[in-house]
Amino acid sequence: MKIIRIIMAASLMLMAAACSNATNDSIKEPVNSPVVTESAPPVESPVASESTPPSDGDSEAKSGVITKEQYSNIENGMTYEEIIEIVGSEGEIMAESGEKGSDLYVFIVTYEGTGEMGSSASLTFLNNKLQTKAQFGLQ
Repeated sequence: MKIIRIIMAASLMLMAAACSNATNDSIKEPVNSPVVTESAPPVESPVASESTPPSDGDSEAKSGVITKEQYSNIENGMTYEEIIEIVGSEGEIMAESGEKGSDLYVFIVTYEGTGEMGSSASLTFLNNKLQTKAQFGLQ
């Protein structure tokens, strides 16, 4: 199931990068797409965040699990920090492309979901703003 999420995340990242290239004629070099493997080293949080996960003892919030209710509260245009506050954790960075801090920096965050086995949510950010969200099997 993790391989499917990696493939989905990479596809979303490539789509976001293609949209970015199509709308910015000043780009001289193509956005390089990283190859994500399960043995890749952990990636630091793409955005310095002042927010911290809530310490109310909720083990799901601390472990990066997202509920259907939390997912429904997430809207396009939100920042990564706003989403961390809603979900209560940073999630797992599955892919990133571009230079951090640039207008073309793209990253994809996934969360394990509550619900059936393999449930998850994937969030794609461009310039620290949510562009797309997708979920499977959240309850």
